[in-house]
Amino acid sequence: MLLQVPSVRILLFLHEKGEVRYTDLTKLIASRGTLSLNIKDLEGEGLIYRRVVTTKPIQAHYSLTDKGKKIATQFDKLKKTL
Repeated sequence: MLLQVPSVRILLFLHEKGEVRYTDLTKLIASRGTLSLNIKDLEGEGLIYRRVVTTKPIQAHYSLTDKGKKIATQFDKLKKTL
């Protein structure tokens, strides 16, 4: 199903939760390779934003861009319709 594709799951998760840490996303997508690939693709498309906090250890936080919010809203509507 379309809504089970990792990149769509990430968009819907960020739409629901707002800004999350990388570790939160690892609970959503078990394979770190799949997660990293999808995050890079979503960043490259301008759908998500990565914010790095230079604490020890370094933390990465992810959130939706305006473009990502528009698309995630449409996926959320589709999810509620199904």
